[in-house]
Amino acid sequence: MRRVRITRRRIPLDRSDAYHAAWRDLRGLAGDRGVRAWLFRRAGRDDWFVEFLEWSGAPLLDRGPVHDALAALDELAPGRTEECEEVETTE
Repeated sequence: MRRVRITRRRIPLDRSDAYHAAWRDLRGLAGDRGVRAWLFRRAGRDDWFVEFLEWSGAPLLDRGPVHDALAALDELAPGRTEECEEVETTE
């Protein structure tokens, strides 16, 4: 089963360099564990971001290096997060 974690967060402009560095760290750690990571910015806004993490299998973001990297992002700027599971449909 595929899962996706979506986080929306506002990053104060004076913290944007630290945020981008923390995101690069997270993306590298996640990629090493088979987690795909994307970062989008809200159109027309330099301070609103949407983060996507996608992986298959059991939840793996509740401990370890990826969890710690996510916690570092939350320390910079708390976000609103939801986790979704893939829905398999039959025809």
